[in-house]
Amino acid sequence: MNQAHNSAPLFAFTDPDDYRRLRDLLAAAGFLDESVLDAIGVSDLPSLENDHPLLLDRTAGGSVLHTLIRLFLMEMPVEADIFARAIHPMATDSWQQAGLVRRHGSRVTAALKLLPFRNLILAFDLPAMLQTPQRSRYVMGIGGSTITLSQLTVRRPCRQTLDLGCGCGVHAFLAAPHSSRVAAVDLNPRAVRLAAFNARLNSISNVDCLEGDFFGPVGERKFDLIISNPPFVISPETRFIYRDAGMEADSVSRRIAREAPGFLEEGGFCQILCNWAQKGGSDWQQQLAQWFAGTGCDVWVMRSESLTPAAYASKWIRHTEFGDQETEFSQRFHHWLEYYERLGIASFGAGLITMRRRASGANWFRADASPDRMLGPCGEYIARGFALQDFLETVNEDRALLACRLKFSPDLRLEQQFTPSEQGWQVTGSSIQLARGLAFRGNSDTFMANLMIHCDGRKTLQELLPDMAAALQAEPAQLAPLVCRLIRKLVGQGFLLPTGQGNGS
Repeated sequence: MNQAHNSAPLFAFTDPDDYRRLRDLLAAAGFLDESVLDAIGVSDLPSLENDHPLLLDRTAGGSVLHTLIRLFLMEMPVEADIFARAIHPMATDSWQQAGLVRRHGSRVTAALKLLPFRNLILAFDLPAMLQTPQRSRYVMGIGGSTITLSQLTVRRPCRQTLDLGCGCGVHAFLAAPHSSRVAAVDLNPRAVRLAAFNARLNSISNVDCLEGDFFGPVGERKFDLIISNPPFVISPETRFIYRDAGMEADSVSRRIAREAPGFLEEGGFCQILCNWAQKGGSDWQQQLAQWFAGTGCDVWVMRSESLTPAAYASKWIRHTEFGDQETEFSQRFHHWLEYYERLGIASFGAGLITMRRRASGANWFRADASPDRMLGPCGEYIARGFALQDFLETVNEDRALLACRLKFSPDLRLEQQFTPSEQGWQVTGSSIQLARGLAFRGNSDTFMANLMIHCDGRKTLQELLPDMAAALQAEPAQLAPLVCRLIRKLVGQGFLLPTGQGNGS
Protein backbone atom coordinates (compact mmCIF):
# COMPACT_ATOMS: atom_id res chain seq x y z
CA MET A 1 0.00 0.00 0.00
CA ASN A 2 1.19 3.53 -0.74
CA GLN A 3 1.78 6.22 1.87
CA ALA A 4 -1.46 8.07 1.08
CA HIS A 5 -3.35 4.88 1.85
CA ASN A 6 -1.57 4.38 5.19
CA SER A 7 -2.03 7.97 6.34
CA ALA A 8 -5.70 8.25 5.36
CA PRO A 9 -8.20 8.73 8.21
CA LEU A 10 -9.68 5.48 9.38
CA PHE A 11 -13.19 6.93 9.76
CA ALA A 12 -13.64 5.16 13.06
CA PHE A 13 -14.25 6.29 16.62
CA THR A 14 -11.78 5.09 19.24
CA ASP A 15 -14.66 4.63 21.69
CA PRO A 16 -17.28 2.30 20.12
CA ASP A 17 -20.02 4.03 22.13
CA ASP A 18 -19.35 7.26 20.18
CA TYR A 19 -21.31 5.89 17.21
CA ARG A 20 -24.40 5.71 19.40
CA ARG A 21 -23.63 9.09 20.97
CA LEU A 22 -23.32 10.72 17.55
CA ARG A 23 -26.50 9.09 16.31
CA ASP A 24 -28.40 10.21 19.39
CA LEU A 25 -26.94 13.71 19.18
CA LEU A 26 -28.00 14.14 15.56
CA ALA A 27 -31.48 12.81 16.28
CA ALA A 28 -31.93 15.09 19.29
CA ALA A 29 -30.83 18.07 17.21
CA GLY A 30 -33.34 17.21 14.50
CA PHE A 31 -30.62 16.52 11.92
CA LEU A 32 -33.11 14.43 9.93
CA ASP A 33 -34.50 14.81 6.42
CA GLU A 34 -37.73 16.62 7.27
CA SER A 35 -36.34 18.80 10.09
CA VAL A 36 -33.45 20.07 7.98
CA LEU A 37 -35.75 20.78 5.05
CA ASP A 38 -38.06 22.75 7.32
CA ALA A 39 -35.16 24.68 8.83
CA ILE A 40 -33.68 25.85 5.53
CA GLY A 41 -36.83 25.94 3.43
CA VAL A 42 -35.78 23.74 0.52
CA SER A 43 -37.55 20.75 -0.96
CA ASP A 44 -34.68 18.36 -1.61
CA LEU A 45 -31.51 17.89 0.44
CA PRO A 46 -29.38 16.09 -2.18
CA SER A 47 -29.89 18.94 -4.64
CA LEU A 48 -29.30 21.64 -2.01
CA GLU A 49 -27.91 24.76 -3.65
CA ASN A 50 -25.70 26.85 -1.44
CA ASP A 51 -27.54 30.16 -1.71
CA HIS A 52 -25.48 31.47 1.18
CA PRO A 53 -27.27 34.75 1.96
CA LEU A 54 -30.63 32.98 2.18
CA LEU A 55 -29.30 29.93 4.07
CA LEU A 56 -27.28 32.10 6.44
CA ASP A 57 -30.45 33.95 7.35
CA ARG A 58 -32.36 30.73 7.91
CA THR A 59 -29.62 29.23 10.11
CA ALA A 60 -28.91 32.33 12.20
CA GLY A 61 -30.71 31.07 15.32
CA GLY A 62 -27.62 29.45 16.80
CA SER A 63 -29.32 26.16 17.58
CA VAL A 64 -27.46 22.86 17.43
CA LEU A 65 -29.32 22.07 14.20
CA HIS A 66 -28.30 25.38 12.64
CA THR A 67 -24.65 24.77 13.60
CA LEU A 68 -24.69 21.30 12.06
CA ILE A 69 -26.37 22.58 8.87
CA ARG A 70 -23.78 25.32 8.44
CA LEU A 71 -20.88 22.96 9.06
CA PHE A 72 -21.90 19.83 7.14
CA LEU A 73 -24.36 21.00 4.49
CA MET A 74 -23.23 24.56 3.76
CA GLU A 75 -19.54 23.66 4.29
CA MET A 76 -18.96 26.76 6.40
CA PRO A 77 -16.47 27.00 9.29
CA VAL A 78 -17.96 27.49 12.74
CA GLU A 79 -16.36 28.81 15.89
CA ALA A 80 -14.74 26.03 17.90
CA ASP A 81 -16.52 26.95 21.14
CA ILE A 82 -19.91 26.97 19.38
CA PHE A 83 -19.15 23.58 17.87
CA ALA A 84 -18.02 22.18 21.24
CA ARG A 85 -21.28 23.27 22.84
CA ALA A 86 -23.29 21.81 19.95
CA ILE A 87 -21.77 18.33 20.27
CA HIS A 88 -21.65 18.13 24.07
CA PRO A 89 -21.15 15.66 25.77
CA MET A 90 -18.98 14.42 22.90
CA ALA A 91 -15.52 15.94 22.48
CA THR A 92 -14.15 17.76 19.44
CA ASP A 93 -11.07 15.53 19.54
CA SER A 94 -13.14 12.38 18.97
CA TRP A 95 -14.73 13.94 15.86
CA GLN A 96 -11.27 14.97 14.61
CA GLN A 97 -9.77 11.54 15.15
CA ALA A 98 -12.68 9.93 13.31
CA GLY A 99 -12.01 12.17 10.32
CA LEU A 100 -15.29 14.13 10.51
CA VAL A 101 -13.90 17.63 11.22
CA ARG A 102 -10.66 19.61 11.21
CA ARG A 103 -9.53 22.25 13.71
CA HIS A 104 -8.03 25.49 12.34
CA GLY A 105 -7.15 27.77 15.23
CA SER A 106 -10.40 29.02 16.71
CA ARG A 107 -12.54 27.45 13.99
CA VAL A 108 -13.77 24.01 13.03
CA THR A 109 -14.44 22.93 9.43
CA ALA A 110 -16.07 19.82 8.05
CA ALA A 111 -13.71 17.15 6.71
CA LEU A 112 -16.65 15.21 5.30
CA LYS A 113 -20.23 15.80 4.31
CA LEU A 114 -22.86 14.48 6.71
CA LEU A 115 -26.24 14.20 5.03
CA PRO A 116 -29.57 12.90 6.33
CA PHE A 117 -31.16 10.77 3.61
CA ARG A 118 -34.17 8.44 3.93
CA ASN A 119 -33.74 7.84 7.66
CA LEU A 120 -30.00 7.38 7.27
CA ILE A 121 -27.06 9.63 8.13
CA LEU A 122 -24.39 9.33 5.46
CA ALA A 123 -20.79 10.54 5.50
CA PHE A 124 -19.01 11.09 2.19
CA ASP A 125 -16.41 13.38 0.66
CA LEU A 126 -16.67 17.11 0.15
CA PRO A 127 -16.70 18.21 -3.53
CA ALA A 128 -13.59 20.28 -2.83
CA MET A 129 -11.60 17.03 -2.65
CA LEU A 130 -11.95 16.79 -6.44
CA GLN A 131 -9.45 19.66 -6.69
CA THR A 132 -6.80 18.03 -4.48
CA PRO A 133 -4.03 15.48 -5.15
CA GLN A 134 -6.21 12.89 -3.35
CA ARG A 135 -9.03 13.36 -5.88
CA SER A 136 -8.72 9.85 -7.34
CA ARG A 137 -10.09 8.35 -4.09
CA TYR A 138 -13.03 10.75 -3.86
CA VAL A 139 -16.17 9.04 -2.50
CA MET A 140 -19.37 10.33 -4.05
CA GLY A 141 -22.45 11.11 -2.01
CA ILE A 142 -26.09 11.31 -3.02
CA GLY A 143 -26.43 12.34 -6.66
CA GLY A 144 -29.09 12.01 -9.30
CA SER A 145 -27.91 8.53 -10.25
CA THR A 146 -28.11 7.44 -6.60
CA ILE A 147 -31.70 8.56 -6.27
CA THR A 148 -32.69 7.04 -9.62
CA LEU A 149 -31.25 3.62 -8.81
CA SER A 150 -32.72 3.63 -5.31
CA GLN A 151 -36.17 4.37 -6.74
CA LEU A 152 -35.89 1.59 -9.34
CA THR A 153 -34.46 -1.16 -7.13
CA VAL A 154 -36.62 -4.27 -6.88
CA ARG A 155 -37.36 -4.51 -3.17
CA ARG A 156 -38.40 -7.96 -2.05
CA PRO A 157 -37.14 -10.31 0.68
CA CYS A 158 -33.58 -11.41 -0.18
CA ARG A 159 -31.29 -13.90 1.46
CA GLN A 160 -28.16 -12.31 -0.03
CA THR A 161 -27.78 -8.89 -1.70
CA LEU A 162 -24.68 -7.38 -3.34
CA ASP A 163 -23.97 -3.67 -3.77
CA LEU A 164 -21.21 -3.62 -6.39
CA GLY A 165 -19.30 -0.33 -6.38
CA CYS A 166 -20.87 0.69 -3.08
CA GLY A 167 -19.26 4.09 -2.57
CA CYS A 168 -20.48 5.44 0.78
CA GLY A 169 -22.81 2.43 1.08
CA VAL A 170 -26.22 3.97 0.50
CA HIS A 171 -27.65 1.21 -1.72
CA ALA A 172 -26.39 -1.48 0.64
CA PHE A 173 -28.08 0.25 3.58
CA LEU A 174 -31.37 0.71 1.71
CA ALA A 175 -31.30 -3.02 0.89
CA ALA A 176 -30.46 -4.07 4.44
CA PRO A 177 -34.07 -4.07 5.77
CA HIS A 178 -35.22 -6.57 3.12
CA SER A 179 -32.03 -8.68 3.06
CA SER A 180 -30.64 -11.22 5.48
CA ARG A 181 -27.09 -10.26 4.49
CA VAL A 182 -25.62 -7.56 2.24
CA ALA A 183 -22.14 -7.41 0.73
CA ALA A 184 -20.94 -3.88 -0.06
CA VAL A 185 -17.93 -4.04 -2.41
CA ASP A 186 -15.71 -1.26 -3.73
CA LEU A 187 -12.25 -1.02 -5.28
CA ASN A 188 -11.63 2.27 -3.45
CA PRO A 189 -10.35 1.54 0.10
CA ARG A 190 -11.53 4.98 1.22
CA ALA A 191 -15.07 4.13 0.09
CA VAL A 192 -15.00 0.84 1.99
CA ARG A 193 -13.91 2.63 5.16
CA LEU A 194 -16.61 5.26 4.82
CA ALA A 195 -19.25 2.62 4.14
CA ALA A 196 -18.15 0.71 7.26
CA PHE A 197 -18.32 3.92 9.29
CA ASN A 198 -21.78 4.68 7.95
CA ALA A 199 -22.98 1.17 8.74
CA ARG A 200 -21.91 1.54 12.37
CA LEU A 201 -23.30 5.07 12.61
CA ASN A 202 -26.69 3.85 11.40
CA SER A 203 -26.58 0.73 13.59
CA ILE A 204 -26.77 -1.58 10.55
CA SER A 205 -25.25 -4.94 11.43
CA ASN A 206 -26.02 -7.11 8.39
CA VAL A 207 -23.78 -5.30 5.86
CA ASP A 208 -20.25 -6.56 5.13
CA CYS A 209 -17.99 -3.88 3.61
CA LEU A 210 -15.39 -5.52 1.36
CA GLU A 211 -12.48 -4.08 -0.62
CA GLY A 212 -11.73 -5.44 -4.07
CA ASP A 213 -12.34 -5.38 -7.80
CA PHE A 214 -15.58 -6.51 -9.43
CA PHE A 215 -16.87 -9.81 -7.97
CA GLY A 216 -13.52 -10.93 -6.53
CA PRO A 217 -14.29 -10.22 -2.85
CA VAL A 218 -17.50 -12.30 -2.76
CA GLY A 219 -15.93 -15.58 -3.85
CA GLU A 220 -18.58 -18.11 -4.86
CA ARG A 221 -21.51 -16.51 -3.05
CA LYS A 222 -24.83 -16.32 -4.89
CA PHE A 223 -27.22 -13.39 -4.61
CA ASP A 224 -30.94 -12.77 -4.92
CA LEU A 225 -30.22 -9.13 -5.81
CA ILE A 226 -27.20 -7.36 -7.28
CA ILE A 227 -27.28 -3.55 -7.40
CA SER A 228 -24.57 -1.59 -9.17
CA ASN A 229 -23.95 2.09 -9.78
CA PRO A 230 -20.43 1.53 -11.19
CA PRO A 231 -17.89 4.03 -12.58
CA PHE A 232 -19.76 3.96 -15.88
CA VAL A 233 -18.57 7.21 -17.48
CA ILE A 234 -16.99 6.55 -20.86
CA SER A 235 -13.80 8.59 -20.84
CA PRO A 236 -10.14 8.35 -21.84
CA GLU A 237 -9.10 9.17 -18.25
CA THR A 238 -8.38 7.36 -14.99
CA ARG A 239 -8.49 10.39 -12.69
CA PHE A 240 -11.36 9.35 -10.42
CA ILE A 241 -12.15 5.86 -9.13
CA TYR A 242 -15.83 6.76 -8.71
CA ARG A 243 -16.13 7.92 -12.34
CA ASP A 244 -13.44 6.36 -14.55
CA ALA A 245 -13.14 2.59 -14.77
CA GLY A 246 -9.91 2.71 -16.78
CA MET A 247 -11.42 0.37 -19.35
CA GLU A 248 -12.11 1.09 -23.00
CA ALA A 249 -15.51 2.57 -23.89
CA ASP A 250 -18.34 0.82 -21.98
CA SER A 251 -16.31 -2.27 -21.05
CA VAL A 252 -16.96 -1.90 -17.30
CA SER A 253 -20.74 -2.07 -17.70
CA ARG A 254 -20.44 -4.84 -20.27
CA ARG A 255 -18.20 -6.86 -17.94
CA ILE A 256 -20.68 -6.57 -15.05
CA ALA A 257 -23.49 -7.65 -17.37
CA ARG A 258 -21.52 -10.69 -18.51
CA GLU A 259 -20.22 -11.77 -15.08
CA ALA A 260 -23.24 -11.01 -12.86
CA PRO A 261 -25.33 -14.02 -13.99
CA GLY A 262 -22.74 -16.35 -12.49
CA PHE A 263 -23.43 -14.80 -9.07
CA LEU A 264 -27.23 -14.75 -9.30
CA GLU A 265 -29.60 -17.25 -7.75
CA GLU A 266 -32.30 -18.56 -10.07
CA GLY A 267 -34.91 -15.82 -10.30
CA GLY A 268 -32.49 -13.25 -8.88
CA PHE A 269 -32.26 -9.71 -10.27
CA CYS A 270 -29.22 -7.65 -11.24
CA GLN A 271 -29.79 -3.93 -11.77
CA ILE A 272 -27.06 -1.79 -13.32
CA LEU A 273 -27.28 1.94 -13.82
CA CYS A 274 -24.90 2.64 -16.66
CA ASN A 275 -23.89 4.36 -19.88
CA TRP A 276 -23.13 2.63 -23.15
CA ALA A 277 -21.55 3.58 -26.47
CA GLN A 278 -23.87 3.68 -29.47
CA LYS A 279 -21.98 3.20 -32.72
CA GLY A 280 -23.27 4.27 -36.09
CA GLY A 281 -24.68 1.83 -38.60
CA SER A 282 -26.85 -0.34 -36.37
CA ASP A 283 -29.73 -0.01 -33.96
CA TRP A 284 -28.80 0.63 -30.31
CA GLN A 285 -31.16 -2.11 -29.12
CA GLN A 286 -29.41 -4.64 -31.35
CA GLN A 287 -26.00 -3.52 -30.12
CA LEU A 288 -27.01 -3.93 -26.50
CA ALA A 289 -28.71 -7.28 -27.08
CA GLN A 290 -25.29 -8.74 -27.95
CA TRP A 291 -24.12 -8.09 -24.39
CA PHE A 292 -26.54 -10.65 -22.98
CA ALA A 293 -26.40 -13.51 -25.47
CA GLY A 294 -25.92 -16.76 -23.59
CA THR A 295 -26.14 -15.19 -20.12
CA GLY A 296 -29.20 -17.20 -19.10
CA CYS A 297 -31.00 -13.98 -18.18
CA ASP A 298 -34.09 -12.13 -19.29
CA VAL A 299 -33.17 -8.47 -19.78
CA TRP A 300 -35.08 -5.20 -19.73
CA VAL A 301 -33.20 -2.04 -20.72
CA MET A 302 -34.80 1.35 -20.11
CA ARG A 303 -32.90 4.14 -21.86
CA SER A 304 -33.33 7.50 -20.12
CA GLU A 305 -31.27 9.66 -22.48
CA SER A 306 -29.12 9.69 -25.59
CA LEU A 307 -26.37 12.30 -26.00
CA THR A 308 -24.00 13.37 -28.75
CA PRO A 309 -20.27 13.00 -28.03
CA ALA A 310 -19.90 16.75 -27.51
CA ALA A 311 -22.85 16.97 -25.10
CA TYR A 312 -21.68 13.87 -23.23
CA ALA A 313 -18.09 15.07 -22.82
CA SER A 314 -19.19 18.52 -21.69
CA LYS A 315 -21.64 17.09 -19.15
CA TRP A 316 -19.12 14.86 -17.39
CA ILE A 317 -16.13 17.19 -17.52
CA ARG A 318 -18.25 19.89 -15.87
CA HIS A 319 -18.95 17.49 -13.02
CA THR A 320 -15.37 17.69 -11.81
CA GLU A 321 -13.93 20.93 -13.23
CA PHE A 322 -14.93 24.03 -11.30
CA GLY A 323 -14.18 27.71 -11.53
CA ASP A 324 -12.43 29.62 -14.29
CA GLN A 325 -10.63 26.79 -16.06
CA GLU A 326 -11.77 27.29 -19.64
CA THR A 327 -8.37 26.55 -21.20
CA GLU A 328 -8.03 23.30 -19.27
CA PHE A 329 -11.66 22.43 -20.01
CA SER A 330 -11.14 23.00 -23.73
CA GLN A 331 -8.04 20.79 -23.83
CA ARG A 332 -9.77 18.02 -21.92
CA PHE A 333 -12.92 18.35 -24.03
CA HIS A 334 -11.03 17.90 -27.32
CA HIS A 335 -9.06 14.99 -25.87
CA TRP A 336 -12.33 13.24 -25.02
CA LEU A 337 -13.80 13.92 -28.48
CA GLU A 338 -10.70 12.54 -30.19
CA TYR A 339 -11.05 9.38 -28.07
CA TYR A 340 -14.70 8.96 -29.10
CA GLU A 341 -13.88 9.52 -32.76
CA ARG A 342 -11.12 6.92 -32.63
CA LEU A 343 -13.57 4.37 -31.17
CA GLY A 344 -16.27 5.21 -33.72
CA ILE A 345 -18.81 6.26 -31.08
CA ALA A 346 -21.73 8.15 -32.61
CA SER A 347 -23.73 8.76 -29.41
CA PHE A 348 -24.14 7.66 -25.82
CA GLY A 349 -27.05 5.94 -24.14
CA ALA A 350 -27.82 6.05 -20.44
CA GLY A 351 -30.31 4.16 -18.36
CA LEU A 352 -31.09 1.11 -16.27
CA ILE A 353 -30.33 -2.48 -17.19
CA THR A 354 -32.28 -5.08 -15.22
CA MET A 355 -31.39 -8.76 -15.61
CA ARG A 356 -33.25 -11.74 -14.17
CA ARG A 357 -31.63 -15.15 -13.98
CA ARG A 358 -33.82 -17.79 -15.64
CA ALA A 359 -32.21 -21.03 -16.71
CA SER A 360 -35.28 -22.72 -18.20
CA GLY A 361 -36.65 -21.82 -21.61
CA ALA A 362 -35.57 -19.20 -24.12
CA ASN A 363 -34.56 -15.89 -22.57
CA TRP A 364 -36.04 -12.63 -23.83
CA PHE A 365 -34.52 -9.19 -24.36
CA ARG A 366 -36.45 -5.94 -24.29
CA ALA A 367 -35.10 -2.40 -24.75
CA ASP A 368 -37.15 0.76 -24.91
CA ALA A 369 -37.34 4.35 -23.72
CA SER A 370 -37.94 4.89 -20.02
CA PRO A 371 -40.97 6.92 -18.99
CA ASP A 372 -40.51 10.65 -18.60
CA ARG A 373 -41.50 10.43 -14.94
CA MET A 374 -41.22 7.98 -12.06
CA LEU A 375 -43.83 8.50 -9.36
CA GLY A 376 -42.69 7.05 -6.06
CA PRO A 377 -40.61 3.90 -5.58
CA CYS A 378 -40.80 1.84 -8.76
CA GLY A 379 -39.17 -1.47 -7.89
CA GLU A 380 -42.48 -3.34 -7.81
CA TYR A 381 -43.30 -1.94 -11.26
CA ILE A 382 -39.95 -3.19 -12.59
CA ALA A 383 -40.79 -6.65 -11.25
CA ARG A 384 -44.28 -6.39 -12.73
CA GLY A 385 -42.75 -5.41 -16.07
CA PHE A 386 -40.89 -8.73 -16.09
CA ALA A 387 -44.12 -10.60 -15.32
CA LEU A 388 -45.91 -8.75 -18.13
CA GLN A 389 -43.16 -9.55 -20.62
CA ASP A 390 -43.29 -13.19 -19.51
CA PHE A 391 -47.00 -13.12 -20.28
CA LEU A 392 -46.43 -11.59 -23.71
CA GLU A 393 -43.88 -14.27 -24.51
CA THR A 394 -46.62 -16.89 -24.02
CA VAL A 395 -49.01 -15.18 -26.47
CA ASN A 396 -46.78 -14.62 -29.47
CA GLU A 397 -49.57 -15.74 -31.77
CA ASP A 398 -52.52 -13.37 -32.17
CA ARG A 399 -54.94 -16.22 -31.62
CA ALA A 400 -53.52 -16.86 -28.16
CA LEU A 401 -53.66 -13.17 -27.23
CA LEU A 402 -57.26 -12.79 -28.43
CA ALA A 403 -58.27 -15.63 -26.09
CA CYS A 404 -57.07 -13.64 -23.05
CA ARG A 405 -59.02 -11.49 -20.62
CA LEU A 406 -57.35 -8.20 -19.79
CA LYS A 407 -58.19 -5.43 -17.35
CA PHE A 408 -57.14 -1.80 -17.38
CA SER A 409 -54.67 -0.75 -14.70
CA PRO A 410 -56.18 1.04 -11.71
CA ASP A 411 -53.48 3.68 -12.29
CA LEU A 412 -54.70 4.41 -15.84
CA ARG A 413 -55.68 8.02 -16.53
CA LEU A 414 -57.11 9.66 -19.67
CA GLU A 415 -56.42 13.34 -20.24
CA GLN A 416 -57.99 15.49 -22.93
CA GLN A 417 -57.04 18.85 -24.38
CA PHE A 418 -59.72 21.32 -25.39
CA THR A 419 -59.49 24.34 -27.64
CA PRO A 420 -62.09 27.13 -27.62
CA SER A 421 -64.13 27.61 -30.78
CA GLU A 422 -67.37 29.25 -31.86
CA GLN A 423 -69.15 26.01 -31.10
CA GLY A 424 -67.64 25.85 -27.59
CA TRP A 425 -64.84 23.64 -26.32
CA GLN A 426 -63.50 21.23 -28.94
CA VAL A 427 -61.40 18.18 -28.10
CA THR A 428 -58.09 18.63 -29.93
CA GLY A 429 -56.03 15.90 -28.32
CA SER A 430 -56.00 13.21 -25.68
CA SER A 431 -53.41 11.12 -23.93
CA ILE A 432 -53.17 8.19 -21.57
CA GLN A 433 -50.81 7.95 -18.65
CA LEU A 434 -50.16 5.98 -15.49
CA ALA A 435 -50.56 7.80 -12.19
CA ARG A 436 -48.07 5.74 -10.17
CA GLY A 437 -44.73 4.03 -10.57
CA LEU A 438 -43.33 3.95 -14.10
CA ALA A 439 -45.58 6.72 -15.40
CA PHE A 440 -45.64 5.81 -19.08
CA ARG A 441 -47.54 8.22 -21.27
CA GLY A 442 -48.86 7.99 -24.83
CA ASN A 443 -51.21 9.60 -27.29
CA SER A 444 -54.72 8.25 -27.42
CA ASP A 445 -57.70 8.47 -29.73
CA THR A 446 -61.34 7.54 -29.18
CA PHE A 447 -60.77 4.00 -30.44
CA MET A 448 -57.89 3.36 -28.02
CA ALA A 449 -59.73 4.94 -25.10
CA ASN A 450 -62.82 2.80 -25.72
CA LEU A 451 -60.69 -0.30 -26.21
CA MET A 452 -59.04 0.10 -22.82
CA ILE A 453 -62.18 0.94 -20.87
CA HIS A 454 -63.95 -2.15 -22.24
CA CYS A 455 -61.07 -4.34 -21.03
CA ASP A 456 -62.68 -4.99 -17.65
CA GLY A 457 -61.57 -8.61 -17.23
CA ARG A 458 -64.96 -10.12 -18.05
CA LYS A 459 -64.66 -10.70 -21.80
CA THR A 460 -61.86 -12.02 -23.96
CA LEU A 461 -60.35 -9.77 -26.59
CA GLN A 462 -61.96 -12.03 -29.19
CA GLU A 463 -65.36 -11.27 -27.64
CA LEU A 464 -64.66 -7.53 -27.66
CA LEU A 465 -63.46 -7.50 -31.25
CA PRO A 466 -66.87 -7.34 -33.05
CA ASP A 467 -67.97 -4.19 -31.22
CA MET A 468 -64.59 -2.55 -31.84
CA ALA A 469 -64.78 -3.45 -35.53
CA ALA A 470 -68.34 -2.13 -35.82
CA ALA A 471 -67.28 1.23 -34.39
CA LEU A 472 -64.70 1.53 -37.18
CA GLN A 473 -66.94 -0.03 -39.85
CA ALA A 474 -64.34 -2.76 -40.34
CA GLU A 475 -64.32 -6.53 -40.45
CA PRO A 476 -63.17 -8.18 -37.18
CA ALA A 477 -60.69 -10.40 -38.99
CA GLN A 478 -59.11 -7.36 -40.68
CA LEU A 479 -58.93 -5.40 -37.44
CA ALA A 480 -57.47 -8.21 -35.30
CA PRO A 481 -53.77 -7.79 -36.25
CA LEU A 482 -53.88 -4.03 -35.53
CA VAL A 483 -55.63 -4.60 -32.20
CA CYS A 484 -53.10 -7.23 -31.18
CA ARG A 485 -50.13 -4.96 -31.96
CA LEU A 486 -51.73 -2.20 -29.94
CA ILE A 487 -52.61 -4.51 -27.06
CA ARG A 488 -49.05 -5.83 -26.82
CA LYS A 489 -47.69 -2.31 -26.44
CA LEU A 490 -50.32 -1.40 -23.83
CA VAL A 491 -49.58 -4.54 -21.83
CA GLY A 492 -45.81 -4.04 -22.06
CA GLN A 493 -46.11 -0.57 -20.53
CA GLY A 494 -48.62 -1.63 -17.89
CA PHE A 495 -51.74 0.14 -19.16
CA LEU A 496 -53.51 -3.21 -19.54
CA LEU A 497 -52.93 -6.20 -17.26
CA PRO A 498 -53.77 -9.89 -17.52
CA THR A 499 -56.50 -10.64 -15.03
CA GLY A 500 -54.96 -11.27 -11.64
CA GLN A 501 -51.85 -9.10 -12.12
CA GLY A 502 -51.93 -6.04 -9.88
CA ASN A 503 -55.48 -5.02 -10.69
CA GLY A 504 -57.32 -6.26 -7.66
CA SER A 505 -59.13 -9.02 -9.52
